[in-house]
Amino acid sequence: MLSLPSTPDFAIVGGGIVGACLAEELSRQGASVLVLDAGAEPGHATHRAAGVAVPSLRYLDDHEFYSWLRGAKLDLDADVARLEPEFGTFSVVRPILRALREQDIETYGHLLAEAGAGARVTGDDLATVATGLKLPPSRHYLHAEGGLMIDGRRYLDAVLGRCREQGVTWQQGRRVREVREDGHRVMIRTDQETLHADRVVIAAGAWSSGTGLAESTGIRPQRGQMVVLRTDEKLSSILSSAYYLAPGVGDDILVGATEEDAGFADHVTAQGIGALLRFATTAMPGLAASVPLELRAGLRPVSDTGRPLAGALPGHDRIFISAGHAGHGLLSARTTAKGMAAGLLGDDWDALPYRMCPTHAQGGTA
Repeated sequence: MLSLPSTPDFAIVGGGIVGACLAEELSRQGASVLVLDAGAEPGHATHRAAGVAVPSLRYLDDHEFYSWLRGAKLDLDADVARLEPEFGTFSVVRPILRALREQDIETYGHLLAEAGAGARVTGDDLATVATGLKLPPSRHYLHAEGGLMIDGRRYLDAVLGRCREQGVTWQQGRRVREVREDGHRVMIRTDQETLHADRVVIAAGAWSSGTGLAESTGIRPQRGQMVVLRTDEKLSSILSSAYYLAPGVGDDILVGATEEDAGFADHVTAQGIGALLRFATTAMPGLAASVPLELRAGLRPVSDTGRPLAGALPGHDRIFISAGHAGHGLLSARTTAKGMAAGLLGDDWDALPYRMCPTHAQGGTA
């Protein structure tokens, strides 16, 4: 990559998919960008993400945010079309089959049709859309085309490739200990050195509070465990239920994912993996003979508001945050980056939902 200017326009703390997409957007529009990532390789959490890139129905009660996620899916589709020809395949397209609880129908029933969540499936039709699955016919199901699986490692590699082409300076093994406004620039202290930038964006996922600035945002880790199975079974749809079954970019099948408050413990547990395997073999009995290829645990960044935070940190003019994407980081990273870039470069923040404003998250006014 190109040599670093003495004071870059932007320093991004965190080299996962959220930080990488922002680096690409900013550099594409002419800004000099430095990315500082703590790990030996970029994307600690991105590499461990399951990759189900479909707006979750849990957000249906927030029309603005759910609509934003639907727009994010279109931006991600565009990324697939733009990056795969140059950097290789990182996606799988399959229909999605959602198994709904009775309480989901009661809560969201009037919203499901207008949300484009899919067509109702009952009785004999279930066997047609759920080949190989053994699902209770008494449940409610929605079936929709256009479900998407993303391999986080390969997607991040593709975005990194574009960042390199655009001259982004990327430094691994740089754990940021302090970020502080220093007159008309920002001081960044790492384990190795002290740097400066005109502005800083904290995009370190679950680790965003480690800079000493973002504690008040309420971003914290949530552990998600998953299993990758090698099998000869074929999965025709992404199954979303209490957990999910989904095809990987290869011939494997992904089973996930738990949602656990376990601090920064990013290891798998017998209880978590056992629950996933019971779900998988019950929903798809043919998986009983499959081979566990990988046991994986990652840390999602979740916030007190249940929505990502994107914008200026309260009380700061030159320090910003883009974190808290929970389980939809791969889905919404590009759309977040576009909204952040518009705000940072043109002071136009309208593309980001109001509930993502950090000031609003603290109970203030945007």
